[in-house]
Amino acid sequence: MRQLVWCGPEGVKLKLVPDELEHPIGDQVRVKIHAVGICGTDIHIMNGNVAGANPPMILGHEMAGQVAEVGSEVQLTKPGDRVTIDSVLGCGQCNHCLAGRTQFCASGSEYGISRDGGCQDYLTVPERNIHRVPESMSYEEAAVLDVEVWSALKKSRVHNGDNVLILGAGPIGLIACQMARVLGAGQVVLCDVLQTRLATAKSLHVADEYFGSPLSEPSENAAYDLVVDCAGTAGSTLAALSAAPMGGRVLLFGVHEYPIKEFDINLIVLKDLVVFGAMSDRIGWEDVIELVNSGSLNLKNLITHRFALEVGALGYDAMRRREEGLVKAVLLL
Repeated sequence: MRQLVWCGPEGVKLKLVPDELEHPIGDQVRVKIHAVGICGTDIHIMNGNVAGANPPMILGHEMAGQVAEVGSEVQLTKPGDRVTIDSVLGCGQCNHCLAGRTQFCASGSEYGISRDGGCQDYLTVPERNIHRVPESMSYEEAAVLDVEVWSALKKSRVHNGDNVLILGAGPIGLIACQMARVLGAGQVVLCDVLQTRLATAKSLHVADEYFGSPLSEPSENAAYDLVVDCAGTAGSTLAALSAAPMGGRVLLFGVHEYPIKEFDINLIVLKDLVVFGAMSDRIGWEDVIELVNSGSLNLKNLITHRFALEVGALGYDAMRRREEGLVKAVLLL
């Protein structure tokens, strides 16, 4: 069996290990992995800036494949099903898990971040982490479904007619633009300091307006009902808080690799802002799958780069370098 292993300073290495074919037991499902998304968080991991992520480890927390075998207690899943996998693994029994807040499970973990993930030919997971996808959806699309963006935007209450400003034209920002429209946003404005990313966004027609620099001037007359930071940098977060109007809403979605050393909390206090974090509940998979299936959410055009598992190191290097034209890279198994 092939495994792409993060080995610390040596980077990622392809390893061949004997496939002992451990049969799934109980509620376990063994999945033949066909596609794995490369995420900015993977680069944070490889830089040593994600707590709980330690080498050697198999990366891959965005993944999809086909069910190969199921345990005796599996009820709804059968061999041959095409599936996406929720990377967040909880105990399934605590109050958080029962409420769909698996990310807060005290004994939880995450595939590809704190335990071995999907960059291998097979992965065995509990049935509760499996979500079936239709034949019309490619494994690539199924791998990069992002339920977190959907649930975070719903939590931040996008109302009909809202004007929404999104900072960061990476994959998350491009998905957030489309989802904001689905939720009823009246106008969507996208901002990024990288002109190449803005050019890609314009070609996909995901927003109504595009800006090439952060809107950092505070204004009580700002027109935005919701500002979403999908970039996760000190500059983008401060720009988001500054661009929000008095009494406005801010969603901080981008995961920061480093803490903000100096931060004026009065940007929130004196403007009476409502600020949402992004550790959203792991619910809404069926909604997002239907959005893709119906064409309301275009993921296919976001996937610009594809790499075979054998040359997976090239994919992570391209992501690290922000290779020109790269929006989303996927490993194919």
